[in-house]
Amino acid sequence: MTPAQSTIAETRFNSTRRSLKYSIQKTLFVRLLIAGLVISMVLAITVFFREFQRLGQLVNNRAGEIAARFNDEIRDDLGTPGLTNTSKLQNKLKMLSSIGNLDLGIGNLIYTGIYDLDGKAIVIEKDSDSTYINEVDAIMGSLGEQVSAGNSKVSKFRYINGSPHIQLTFPLINDMGQQTSILSGVFAVSATAKNEVIDRITRICLETIGIVLLSTMILYPIIITLINRLSRQANNLLEANLATLEVLGSAIAKRDSDTDIHNYRVTIYSVRLAEAIGLEQSLIRTLIKGAFLHDVGKIGISDNILLKPGKLTDDEFESMKRHVNFGIEIIARSTWLKDATDVVKYHHEKFSGGGYPYGIENDSIPIIARIFAIADVFDAITSERPYKKPIPFEKAMDIMAEGRGTHFDPFLVDAFTIIAKSLYENVTACLDETLRENLESITRQYCSEETWLSTEDGINFNKEYNSSE
Repeated sequence: MTPAQSTIAETRFNSTRRSLKYSIQKTLFVRLLIAGLVISMVLAITVFFREFQRLGQLVNNRAGEIAARFNDEIRDDLGTPGLTNTSKLQNKLKMLSSIGNLDLGIGNLIYTGIYDLDGKAIVIEKDSDSTYINEVDAIMGSLGEQVSAGNSKVSKFRYINGSPHIQLTFPLINDMGQQTSILSGVFAVSATAKNEVIDRITRICLETIGIVLLSTMILYPIIITLINRLSRQANNLLEANLATLEVLGSAIAKRDSDTDIHNYRVTIYSVRLAEAIGLEQSLIRTLIKGAFLHDVGKIGISDNILLKPGKLTDDEFESMKRHVNFGIEIIARSTWLKDATDVVKYHHEKFSGGGYPYGIENDSIPIIARIFAIADVFDAITSERPYKKPIPFEKAMDIMAEGRGTHFDPFLVDAFTIIAKSLYENVTACLDETLRENLESITRQYCSEETWLSTEDGINFNKEYNSSE
């Protein structure tokens, strides 16, 4: 990575952090606002029903008093059930409609009627000025089904012609204490009364919205302060985790080759190859951890095998293979480090099989382990070790090509071949400290809070990058 690339990566990291902070604040504000609107809507609906229920109760109580007086006036005329003086009742009903409209004061009776106990109309009085009386007729026509014998008072809210109405039903008792008929009517709430209810609802909702907004203004800075504090603590924890990752990787590298530079190079090679194929960030993050810790299990290998300058015997090689299982056991103890499992566990597997410790092949090997295998072998053959000289780049690429389809995933080898030369030149041109700084920038880029908060784990990515000849 060039200094310019390092600067770009650092700038991207800082930009991501600022963007995340802004995103959290924006999300918090929007959610508080939505919560306020939802509360206001729920309250508005509640108030709406309660206000109209209150209005209905007021009308029902007042209408009940009027119906009781009316019942007293016609008690002698009701006679026995089904036997009534319809002419006299019609006149009384007309007077009731006029008096009722004056007494109720918040609307008018547009339809009143006396029905027998089977719901059949005996006398009916309608408001001739009503423009939707036919709709009311249709509703009152089903009175028999609605009240049956009508043994109790009934009050129902109905929307007729887009306006609130109240249907009222009361039993009528004769002078012998028998219910002989039913008094029922439709009361149209006046525009004035309706507007008063709506105004009251609007006022309550506005007051509620004001309270919610005020609460939001009070709570928002408090919550933001807590989030910022939590973000700083999370960042400190991230710094500690990254330091642990680097220290542990460095300890293994120094015991194996007396230098950290191998870890730096293989991580950079791996990340650039992953970027070249469009691997998602969460998997690149995991790949970084695995690259740092791929040989962590070598802690458990004795020095006479680990540091032997010549070729290992078969028994020694079998002992060396155990470093994979040692590594798995070590990282399994840390929730944060166990992301590296796929690389630690499978980076010695071969694409066509024959690797260790499991001998799996093809897409059974996780994509990040297949990527790392290419970076690890490439760096091993192009680097100087105490027991060997580096192989020139062109020869190294020939060796990589020979392993295409056997040791390595063909798709990944082809992708690596495209970027290998410029990548190799950039990496080898850097001083160790510069390489370390470049890797730190890469690590921060992918280990930002936004990346760690990602819920995508990319477990199906292997299927997307199936290799083919």
